[in-house]
Amino acid sequence: MLYTGDGVVNELERAKLEYLQASIVVTSAKKIGLPELLLRNMHDFAQDLERLVEWLCQEFPTSGSLRKSMVECFRGVNNAKGSSIVEKIPYEFEFQYLLPM
Repeated sequence: MLYTGDGVVNELERAKLEYLQASIVVTSAKKIGLPELLLRNMHDFAQDLERLVEWLCQEFPTSGSLRKSMVECFRGVNNAKGSSIVEKIPYEFEFQYLLPM
């Protein structure tokens, strides 16, 4: 992505949303997979895992299917901690860069 001086905040917000949508997984077993990179830096966004998932849900559009799936996972938790439905997705060390020719 190429960032310009005009609207850089909007471009960064869009990039953040695209990263979150591409890296978070909700499984059919009602588990939420979060990337290790996000979990390592969790305290930049939230105090604990439950609040991190709340923050993530707030970042997604209300009509989005990922947000609906995450909220549905938490509805089934009852009295258990939210950490019981969160799984870590290992960090991928391979990078791919697309360079214009």
